[in-house]
Amino acid sequence: MEQKYVYDLHSDHKEWLNKVNFYKDDLKVLRHRLSEILLKNSSIEVRAMAEHFQNQYILQDERADILRHDVNKSMTNLEAAINGNPTAVDHRKVDDEDQLRDAVETFERIFSELRQDSINFFAKWM
Repeated sequence: MEQKYVYDLHSDHKEWLNKVNFYKDDLKVLRHRLSEILLKNSSIEVRAMAEHFQNQYILQDERADILRHDVNKSMTNLEAAINGNPTAVDHRKVDDEDQLRDAVETFERIFSELRQDSINFFAKWM
């Protein structure tokens, strides 16, 4: 398992939280755009696709909440380890959070695809 300096890993945690917050805000924008389209279009095709996107937004919102929880939990554990032994903390390495890092990267990839699909849908129906 790869190791990282404590401060580098802590910096990664903060970056991950910022990303999750950004994506949650982006979901609000996507939902707003979708509601605008629903106000202008009442076709069955639009309604069906809108329902699909609404479901995807709910899933991604829940996944973002889970990621936020997992990152916060990992941060708490890291801080407890630092407080438990603060000696030479700036030179100490800890195990990297490979699974959490992969989860964030996977979430970003899936969210990016969803955003692009949404934008394509919006462009077609606005």
